[in-house]
Parts: sequence; C-alpha cells; structure tokens
Amino acid sequence: MNFLERVFSNYFLAWSQIFNYKDKTSRIPFWHFFVLDSLIGALVSLLSNNNLANDPNDFYVITEGYDWSYIYSIPSFLVFLALLIRRLRDIGKENLVLWTFCSFIPFYNLYLFAQPSSEK
Repeated sequence: MNFLERVFSNYFLAWSQIFNYKDKTSRIPFWHFFVLDSLIGALVSLLSNNNLANDPNDFYVITEGYDWSYIYSIPSFLVFLALLIRRLRDIGKENLVLWTFCSFIPFYNLYLFAQPSSEK
C-alpha cells in the first residue's frame, strides 16, 4: 500500500469510528486524519465562503448564501474528538476530561499528540 492509500485508509477509518471512545489510536492514523481533514476543511471553507469574490474591499458584507462549511466541520469535529480521546488513551493519560481540554491549547497539543504510545 502506498502513502496516499494509507492516508485515505486512515482517514476513512477515523470516520467509521466516529462514536468509538474505548479503543486506542496510534500516532500515524491520528496525524493522517489531522492533516487530510485540515486540508479538506480549508478547501470546503474556501469554496463555500464567497465574500471576497463579491466585494474584496468590504469585510463586513452580509452574504445571501449559506456557509456550507458547517455541514462538514461539525461532523468532522465529532470524529476529531473521538480520535483525540483514543489518542490520549494510547499515550497513557488517565483523566481524559482534563487532558481533552488541555489538548486544545495551541502548540502544546502538537507536543502531546507526537508522544509515542504508552506500554500500559
């Protein structure tokens, strides 16, 4: 299996385990989902937000369209939350509620999720 097949496989595996909070997730599947989901989310957001195409000088323009990025970002956040909890369980963190809140701290979360799997 080449690199892109593994990335897409891990991405779809995370989506299939959207309500799985019991297992563990290793580093590679976590980062594959994180990077691909970020790219897809940015693409959906750019394609759905046409404010700058209407009037590039007016930042407070009220659009008549719907922001379609919410349709992708809300379920994607639920998948990410399940993946985050499984990753915290994999690195051996005990109090998952506290560590889940700590994992949203910028740059600390990069350090936290880059940790190797625990032997527990």
